[in-house]
Amino acid sequence: MSNCLQFTEKFFDSIELYEDKVNGHYYKAYIREAVKSFLENENQETAFAVYRAFFDIYRISMGEDDNPFVDIVDILRNYEATAATLIDKQRDHFIHSVNVFISGLSIWASNAAYRDAFASAVPEPSFTAAYPDAAEEFFFRWGLASLFHDIGYPVEIIGNQINGFIKMVADADGDDVKVKASISYENFDELNHIKEIIPKNEFTGAYQKAFASDFAGADSCASIGADAGAAPAPDLLAPLDILAHRIHTAFGTDLDTTRKAVNGFAAQMADSGFIDHGYYSALIILKWYGCAIQMTGVNPERFYWSVADSAAAIFLHNYYKNAMLKAPFNLGAMNAKDSPIAFLLILCDELQEWNREARGKVTKTFTLADTVNLSITDSYLAATYVTRKGRLPKDYCSEKKELLHRLLDLDAIFAQGFDVDAESLDSFAEIKEKLAEGAGENNARTQIEKLELLAIAIHALYNEKQLADNPEKALEYPDFSKLPDDLKYSNLRQALDILSHLDAVNLRMAPKGKAGALKEIPADLVEYMAELEHEAWMRERIASGWTAGPRSAENKTTPYLVPYSELTEEIKDFDRDAIRNIPKLAERIGMAVYESD
Repeated sequence: MSNCLQFTEKFFDSIELYEDKVNGHYYKAYIREAVKSFLENENQETAFAVYRAFFDIYRISMGEDDNPFVDIVDILRNYEATAATLIDKQRDHFIHSVNVFISGLSIWASNAAYRDAFASAVPEPSFTAAYPDAAEEFFFRWGLASLFHDIGYPVEIIGNQINGFIKMVADADGDDVKVKASISYENFDELNHIKEIIPKNEFTGAYQKAFASDFAGADSCASIGADAGAAPAPDLLAPLDILAHRIHTAFGTDLDTTRKAVNGFAAQMADSGFIDHGYYSALIILKWYGCAIQMTGVNPERFYWSVADSAAAIFLHNYYKNAMLKAPFNLGAMNAKDSPIAFLLILCDELQEWNREARGKVTKTFTLADTVNLSITDSYLAATYVTRKGRLPKDYCSEKKELLHRLLDLDAIFAQGFDVDAESLDSFAEIKEKLAEGAGENNARTQIEKLELLAIAIHALYNEKQLADNPEKALEYPDFSKLPDDLKYSNLRQALDILSHLDAVNLRMAPKGKAGALKEIPADLVEYMAELEHEAWMRERIASGWTAGPRSAENKTTPYLVPYSELTEEIKDFDRDAIRNIPKLAERIGMAVYESD
């Protein structure tokens, strides 16, 4: 579970789908409700509904009643669930891809710098078939890239299964033998080829004209091999050449060098004994969409600009780390303006670590994140992973931050910072005992886990407000896990008292999804509840040894240990804001505020 619903609702409020506006469909409502249902209950069925909604909305028929893009997703779901017997390390990719999709929508909705980066790159020069609404052009490209980026994973699973089985056999004599399987093809050109259904020049003409200097003599050429000499012009019916050209135009790499590297990648994988599922995912999307668009008469520009951009992002989500930072490319951290979809896919794919079922033998022994709290603003991104039992490895967060900063120019999008943190609900044990001492019957013990998540959300919202009010000032505690125990306790106290305050005015917090959820606390209740919040804060301060006096954290003195009526309006607003924020905080942990029955 994540707190992304608030962000996705904002995204769907901002987008207008072409088919809804022009042809009277209700596609936005269809995909919006599928996403909402998934976020309220993340499982394979609700994930499949998101896939189906997206690929039904942007369906391009291949002459069959069924939707082949939905069918292949279903194959991934069924195959992955039963194929881990011989594999040491494997996690879910089916639900994962939907969470990646939703994470990207959340960043688009909440970060203007990313939207500006996308606008600087899309629509590309000479591309005339973009959706009228820039948000829908993003939505189409991002949906293809995120929902399809792991569709080639069965190929990688097969390689890992072979490795696992052969290793088991080879280790029979007691030696620790490492065997690397590789995949080779008798006629790889059949996979790396889009069938010519309409005349080639008719299909490729607009793109070839836009990059005329790169395609001189293209009509008579073949795709370049890994060991070829003088390079012919790229073949626009060869997916690997299409990928190479997209990389060349995005990053300014030498075209011949790029084509040689991309076309030689299959041989490189075979020599090194590894399989990159992103490579096969990109081939699948180009081959299938290339045929489908020719068969249905859709403007070919949508294939060579929109679909090819998504395919390049899929290819790059692993290839950028494994190849583009090294010779012969030697690129640095990717700028979002160069390839905004690839940038976002690398970011969201790396961040999406919550609710990923462990399936491999070794992976099942790992501690994995159960949920996440995301803070996303126009200048800040923070992810706090939460485990119910056990802790993530000591260097997990620092290594993820280091990797993402090495791959991506994050400062250009998140000027006030990017942070990754982890918290274990086990760490609250002593603080929970302290909270329980003297607590009344309304302490909602059955929701103690929600209280812990609520405490993390309170801290995240506080940080967002601090950054908004003081953009030049660094956060004192960007990570909840780094808070001193007294401040963790203070956040937990506030979370616990939220439930008491609601109970005092005949309101309650319950799982989101039921009818009647309040979007805001009624104005006539805010002042009364703010006074309750101030009184609770004073009790917590006094119990922790604070006394009245000049403000000093060192001496534990504060001028605010006075009745609510004696506070200035400015200070009262802190308590009022704490009350007004309750529905927003509840939403972040999958809850909502309702009137009591």
